[in-house]
Amino acid sequence: MAAAAAAVMAAGTLVAVNAAPAAAATVDTNAWYALVNRNSGKALDLYASATNDGARISQWTRNNGVN
Repeated sequence: MAAAAAAVMAAGTLVAVNAAPAAAATVDTNAWYALVNRNSGKALDLYASATNDGARISQWTRNNGVN
């Protein structure tokens, strides 16, 4: 039983060690982007199309607005 548990733990460790590193994407400053939550499917929304630091954000159903 202990050998089986050790094998399972070792296999789990190998998966974590072999995980691919994250890579940053190139951002085109002339393009528009929509940030969509993978779980809810909702998009990031800026209240009143604010551009200031500390602007209020929330998640809304995507409507392709300028927010």
